[in-house]
Amino acid sequence: MKYDSDQVTIQTIKKFIDFKDKAVLEIGCGSGKTASLLANNTKKYIGIDPDKTAIETARGLFQNVDFQIGSGESLAFENASFDVVLFTLSLHHQNSQKALSQANRVLKRKGSLLILEPSIHSEFEQFFKLFNDETEVLKESLKNIKNCDFQLEQQKSFDVKAIFTDQDDLHNYHFGRDKITPEDTGRILEKLKQCRPQWTEPDPIELTDTINIFYLTK
Repeated sequence: MKYDSDQVTIQTIKKFIDFKDKAVLEIGCGSGKTASLLANNTKKYIGIDPDKTAIETARGLFQNVDFQIGSGESLAFENASFDVVLFTLSLHHQNSQKALSQANRVLKRKGSLLILEPSIHSEFEQFFKLFNDETEVLKESLKNIKNCDFQLEQQKSFDVKAIFTDQDDLHNYHFGRDKITPEDTGRILEKLKQCRPQWTEPDPIELTDTINIFYLTK
């Protein structure tokens, strides 16, 4: 699967914040691709994720970022350490209220907070719902964003493309599953027919992922 090959996410993030000479913390960095593209010209860039395997992968791939195992709920950094805190599709995967409080603590005065969260109406998200419906936790994170101690300056949505080579590529994508089983194939195919009724083999499968982005200041 190819996700956001056009780097729409990076381009959108850069429209909100100039990262040059900034101390940046990314929470939920995964295997580090976004971090590596944003880190150039920053003062320092730290990416954290609770997934040890993802962090080990990131460390092996990219040398311009300090990758660490960690959670947004309990940040191992001193007060007022960063100019920018970025949540990359990760806020809803933890206690969002605690994570926002921790972000507030480690941000400098007049620091910037940027949050990316998947839309519950996203076409791509519909496939995740087959196995792990995140609707309620996404609603909870949205509520906490709007009620946190930051000032919400701007909010918008943008679309990126997830392109699968064929049905097998689609079936073998994790979609939040702990285990991929043959029994899942029927459910995924039925959802594909709903989303893309005109799709036929051997065409690639292109799904739209809608992302909400929130820009806040301290």
